[in-house]
Amino acid sequence: MVPRIPTPRLHFQLVSLLFGLSLTANVHAHNDQAMADRLAITDTLTQYSYRWDTKDSSGFAELFTADGIMERWLLGELVEDSKVESRQAIYEYAKRSHEGRLADRQTRHHFSGIVFLELNEDSAVTENMALITHQTANDNVAFISSSGVYRISWRKTPEGWRISRRILKTDKFQP
Repeated sequence: MVPRIPTPRLHFQLVSLLFGLSLTANVHAHNDQAMADRLAITDTLTQYSYRWDTKDSSGFAELFTADGIMERWLLGELVEDSKVESRQAIYEYAKRSHEGRLADRQTRHHFSGIVFLELNEDSAVTENMALITHQTANDNVAFISSSGVYRISWRKTPEGWRISRRILKTDKFQP
């Protein structure tokens, strides 16, 4: 049996089909990677809460890039002396906080509503809401200490997704 030579139209359809399958495979691979990145970032954000709230200063600092930044904003302005720059400085800040002002209390960072504002191969920006509670030995129940929105810039590193900049926009209602 002699193989049939495709007509130009059939040839075009075959090429289109193969090209379409290739594009579909690339889209699926891209979607799979984007989903994996979203999960990895969400897991790191979860670790942020657990490491801070268990007073794991070293583990908390490891979530940041070497040049990572933490800062807090109120009513659209940087809170004075709230900017901490570098993983080492973040570690020292966490250690001072855990052993000092937070030593007598259990904190909880309740995060919700994570949204991805940007997601690229090696960077991302997310926002999530936060309700922060404290409880001391004298408190029957935890009390709300603060609330706000975290805007976090992420960078993909050889160690995984790390926080390059964390901004806490603290709530203060202004009618």
